[in-house]
Amino acid sequence: MTTLPIELLPERTLGTPPDTEALRGRLTFGWDCFPVSEALASAEWAAYASAVPSRELVHVVLVCSFLPETPQARGEFVRASLGLSLRTAEAEGPRPVARAIEPGERAQPVPSADSRVMLGINAGVLNVEVERQVTNNASGRAEWTVRGFGASQSTPMWEFRRVRRYPLVGDHTVAALVETVPDRVNVADVMLAAELEHRTLGIRRYRADLTPSQSSSITLAGPSSPTAG
Repeated sequence: MTTLPIELLPERTLGTPPDTEALRGRLTFGWDCFPVSEALASAEWAAYASAVPSRELVHVVLVCSFLPETPQARGEFVRASLGLSLRTAEAEGPRPVARAIEPGERAQPVPSADSRVMLGINAGVLNVEVERQVTNNASGRAEWTVRGFGASQSTPMWEFRRVRRYPLVGDHTVAALVETVPDRVNVADVMLAAELEHRTLGIRRYRADLTPSQSSSITLAGPSSPTAG
């Protein structure tokens, strides 16, 4: 898998201090491309590939790794987004299409807010109150942490967010089943953005600095066969 460290550049707004610096060492992005097989893809994707053998399909795996704040790079991740723009190297003609994406939604169980129960005990002269804190972990409520959009389109995207008790930290893997255009160089342009919460600056939005040295494009397939990175 190809992995790149990503530099996050602050988006300039009226509330952004002029000396806000880029964030380094907080986000890495990796990818790989595979033929569609039962060993790597879901059973549904493998069945789809078997049903349409005439189509050229590529299993694209993408990993965003969100790292905890450091003294040199402050802020906690609140939200982030990853988008792909699928195209061929030629300016005209058909475009690759993400026939399916994973996940459509990934959720985590979130307990309801803590509640306090006050019990009054009459002990003659003394009136004792006992406070007991109750957390409802069986509410069955879940909130999404990753949500995907753009199935059957050339512009799939995923949103990531933190929820209560689940900070936006660690590896988050998503995938797309891409139908490529035969006999063309198929490319996915990558777009990354993130919002971080600072103790002093509040919420600040950043975009990834994807320069030619940190290629913003992934080669999905060439005229002969799919390739990685």
